[in-house]
Amino acid sequence: MKNINAIGECIRRVRKKNGFTQAQFGDLIDKSQSTIYAYENGSVIPSFDTLLKISQLFGVSMGQLMGIEWNPISGKALRELYDIYISEAKEYE
Repeated sequence: MKNINAIGECIRRVRKKNGFTQAQFGDLIDKSQSTIYAYENGSVIPSFDTLLKISQLFGVSMGQLMGIEWNPISGKALRELYDIYISEAKEYE
């Protein structure tokens, strides 16, 4: 993947577009402000279930949250891409 923090940048963009602070956004998805900060700066990658919750809450696709521009994508393929993302992120630790 080109940008290891693509998910964090997409989360930040969706949050700001909808006018929420990190704390308000965290309350919506049952996460702390510090967790949202960690997602957005790329130090923590949200779980697949958390990404699903965010996508449903704001009406964006999982692909968009993962920085994938093409659609449609199957659930299985999306999960595989997420697993690759996690694998590559661990290489940067």
